[in-house]
Amino acid sequence: MDRIPPPRPDRAYDPRSAGPPPLDQRREGGPRAARPLSMAGDPRRKNSAPLQQEEDSLPGGEKRDWAADESAMLQLYGLTTLAPTEWQEGDSSDPGLFGSPRADGTGPTSGGLGGKSDELDPLGLMRGGVLAANPEITTDIRSAILLGSKTFDPKVFLSTVHPNATFKDLNVGRERLKDSLEQRSGALKLLVQAEWDRFVGVKGATESVYEEMKHGGPLAPESEHGVKEVRDTLKQATKRADAVFQPILDARTKAERLKSTLGVFERSKFFFNLPTILGEAVEDGKYEVALQAYKKGRYILASRPAQLLGLPVATTPQQQQQQKRIYDKVWGQVEKIIGDLRATLGKRLRDTKRGLDEVEKTIEILLELDPSDDPVWIFFDTQHRHILQLLRTSAEASMSRIRVAMDQYGEVFEDDRKAVSDLRACVASLEALDGEQVRESSAGLEVWKLIFELVRNLNEVILQTLPSFWKVAKGYMEGKYQKKNASSSTAARRSPTQCRVMSQDIVTLYVSLLSAFFTLSSSTHSPNTSHDAASTDPNATPPLPPFVPPNSNAAANCHWLLKTLNELTECVSELAALELAGEASASLKELVASTRWRFEEAICSSWVRDAKVFYRLETWLPDPDEPSTTAYLRNVAAFQRFCAISAYRIAGGTEERANALMSSTSTGGGSKGRQEADLPGEFVRKVQSSFLDALYAFLDGLVHVAFSDPEAIFTSGKLVTRRAPFENDDSGRPKEVDIRNVDTRILLTVSNLTHLRESSIPRLVHQFQQAFKVDMSADIQMLTDVTDQLDKILFDDYVKRKSADVAKIIRKGVLGGTVNWYEAAKPTEVHPFIYDALLSLVLVHAQVSATARPLVARTLGSLVEELAQVALDAFSKVERFGMGGMLQATLEIEFMHQTLSQHVSPLADTTLQSIYKTISQSYYRRPTPNSAAELQSELEGLKRTLVASRRATALQFLCFRAASKSGGAGASSKERKEKESQGQGEKDRKAAESSPNVGEQR
Repeated sequence: MDRIPPPRPDRAYDPRSAGPPPLDQRREGGPRAARPLSMAGDPRRKNSAPLQQEEDSLPGGEKRDWAADESAMLQLYGLTTLAPTEWQEGDSSDPGLFGSPRADGTGPTSGGLGGKSDELDPLGLMRGGVLAANPEITTDIRSAILLGSKTFDPKVFLSTVHPNATFKDLNVGRERLKDSLEQRSGALKLLVQAEWDRFVGVKGATESVYEEMKHGGPLAPESEHGVKEVRDTLKQATKRADAVFQPILDARTKAERLKSTLGVFERSKFFFNLPTILGEAVEDGKYEVALQAYKKGRYILASRPAQLLGLPVATTPQQQQQQKRIYDKVWGQVEKIIGDLRATLGKRLRDTKRGLDEVEKTIEILLELDPSDDPVWIFFDTQHRHILQLLRTSAEASMSRIRVAMDQYGEVFEDDRKAVSDLRACVASLEALDGEQVRESSAGLEVWKLIFELVRNLNEVILQTLPSFWKVAKGYMEGKYQKKNASSSTAARRSPTQCRVMSQDIVTLYVSLLSAFFTLSSSTHSPNTSHDAASTDPNATPPLPPFVPPNSNAAANCHWLLKTLNELTECVSELAALELAGEASASLKELVASTRWRFEEAICSSWVRDAKVFYRLETWLPDPDEPSTTAYLRNVAAFQRFCAISAYRIAGGTEERANALMSSTSTGGGSKGRQEADLPGEFVRKVQSSFLDALYAFLDGLVHVAFSDPEAIFTSGKLVTRRAPFENDDSGRPKEVDIRNVDTRILLTVSNLTHLRESSIPRLVHQFQQAFKVDMSADIQMLTDVTDQLDKILFDDYVKRKSADVAKIIRKGVLGGTVNWYEAAKPTEVHPFIYDALLSLVLVHAQVSATARPLVARTLGSLVEELAQVALDAFSKVERFGMGGMLQATLEIEFMHQTLSQHVSPLADTTLQSIYKTISQSYYRRPTPNSAAELQSELEGLKRTLVASRRATALQFLCFRAASKSGGAGASSKERKEKESQGQGEKDRKAAESSPNVGEQR
């Protein structure tokens, strides 16, 4: 098989001149047999993989980069695509000649499209690019000096690039160029050898395809050279296109007509879209947007109706009728939507839960929509009925609950123990930190809570509704919400001032509901049954108002009444800030004044009522600061202050000033802040009367509790045994004071009365005078007189019973027949009945010291006076005294006188002197030769007997002596008693010698 010789290196291989190799050679010979393209599915195609691998490989085993070759080809020829559709001018160079740099650095530096790249000098005479070395070269010469350009000119190249090169240099360059061409020729040979098989394969495949198409293929004459089938297909496509696109063409014709119609709608789209705009705005709640669109449409319809449709002016009746139908249809929809909007907004105005801002906007929108009814009067009528009904419903519901609670929880306690226990707890809370919680949980709590809720509920109703109502009404009276050019009969019939009457109705109902519940009178000066009852019976307790729970104590009443009044006054203050009409403001002021007076009556009534039973709170426990008094006085003062402060605040005073003037730590000087206005006179007189009545009730209760059986007084808990707050000076053991003993109760009560007279009452009255600015000098004097009288009654009762025991002992000893005063022998000692009498006084001293030590001197002084008077009466009944009887009587009276010398008052001393005189007058002297000397001798012996008797009884009657000042603070009571006993003999001797009574006896 002949092989095709390889092409010569100096010329390119032309496939057309070579011709295809024989068929047998194409099938069997050659490394690559060309195959027809139509035989792509032939199994023999499996041999194509080695061929492909061979095509992709280069000599030396290198892989061909076809993407790089494609890019190099486009760059070389200055093309942008491999399939150009038009001629592209540009300088292109053959990368196959000088595209690869040589080992010596010659060749192009870079390639680019359109000849814009620089080249290395092909002669190798300069370094760098040709263009870079000659930047002054113009554009028209640049293509002539670039070797890769089609217009390359060697002469221009040499004259431009190497104008100064020598012949030797040019010979060297020629040799270098020759070497470069020989190297390139070798490369071309290798390229032709590598690509020869591919070329032969492609050519054979092309010829095979051509033969197959020519013989029975698309190029046959009977198929019209392959276009018959295409022509038939195009005919069928045309028929189908007509069937498919004809309706589209018809629709296009209709669209043209619709387009002209839409032009009309486009020019008047606002008018035709107005129903939709309004419907969407109303549905979304954008009523202001709907109003603006409606006003705009109405304005255009009234002023420029021709602009709505954008049509020429109608010239024929038919055109006019047609345009009118369009107007009526569209505008009819608009009016229907606006009518529904009016109804919706009117319904919103009748909704009482709407806010003020929403109501105002609704009224303003409705006024712009020309409603048939004035929207502001829709709001007034609806709100007026709603507020009145709400007030009535709230009041009826609250009052019904109060009546049920009053029947269930407000009954008076059948057992007074519960009432006293509740009162005791509230009084104990007056000075406690959590006192307010205790008072809120006392008896009557359920009723008071409901009363407070009644006031609060009515306040909430009127504060939530009346301000918005009055604001709209005030604006309406000022011309804010009135229709412009209103000519309807409703607007002409209803005056703007009628809304003022409506607001007055609301306030009047509010006032009347509260007045009816609290049974308020129109004036604080009007007489009522409580005043009449007080005038007929000055000791009668003023009746409580019917709304006050009967089982609630005064402290709890004060707390709840103040809380309720504060709630009411805050509401009235907020209503007053609205600047209501004159009648409404006057009604509210009258409501507050009447409520204050009614609450003052309630406080004063419960104040006096509880003061009359306050004695039941006496526990006989000692006061920590004043052990001689009971803690009951502290409770009295706290209760009196709290009630007075509450009454002061109810009358109109501030809490700050009340506490500054009447608190337990106040000095009565008042606060240094601003001066407050004086309280109304009727309030001051009412509170002053209750204040004094309560004080008198406390004093009466003290006397009652002193003489009453404790089992009837203490209504809760066990009886309390009072322990003395100090130790007995004699034994050092604590003593018990039994309150079941009437003497103990009387002594404590007398001590309490003394403390009240000297401290508590003056301070309370002084604070009251400072707070209420009244003069109570006469009242203080009256209270002092009453206290003195009660004190005298109690103290005299105690002294009378104790002196009766002493009198019995003295009378029995003097007149009982045990002593013959005329025949009695000379005295050697004091008779026992004198000791018994003095010992009975010692017992009294011990009882008084353990119960109320400050009363010791007063009690013993009174008893000594009674003792002296009894002794005077007894010795006055003795007919005559002998020497011995006279000396014995003198000894006993002198012994008693000196023993009780610390408690002998001027009255008692006078009485004792009268006893001496009586004894002296009844003394019968028997005639003896030395009677004077004998008498003097007997008197000396009497003195010694007196001294001995005093010394012998020094410890027994030590309690009657004044406390010794010589004993140190650290000395024990026993040591002090021994020292006093040791010095007592000398004192008694001197006293006996200096006693004028003994020395003057005849």
